[in-house]
Amino acid sequence: MNKFTPIFGLLILFLSISGCAKPEQADIGFWKSEDCKKVSEAAGFFLYTSGELLKTADKERQAGSEKKSEKTYAAAMFFSELSENSAKNFEAFCKK
Repeated sequence: MNKFTPIFGLLILFLSISGCAKPEQADIGFWKSEDCKKVSEAAGFFLYTSGELLKTADKERQAGSEKKSEKTYAAAMFFSELSENSAKNFEAFCKK
């Protein structure tokens, strides 16, 4: 999992940024547009990372590294779920 360390570092950064988002209008719960942009960028980053990990997992499987491939597939699923969650937050808090 050492090759995923930088990715997890970025993940922690994005999550801390999105966790600091303050609502633009407290009574209706919408976020500031700059915070929404960060959530949208995070969703895109997570989705891109998931796709790259899927490519890597396919190469590992073709090379005969089944266990390594399964771990990489699991990491791809993790990032895919992060992307989905970010997209849901964007839709809930950023669409007016």
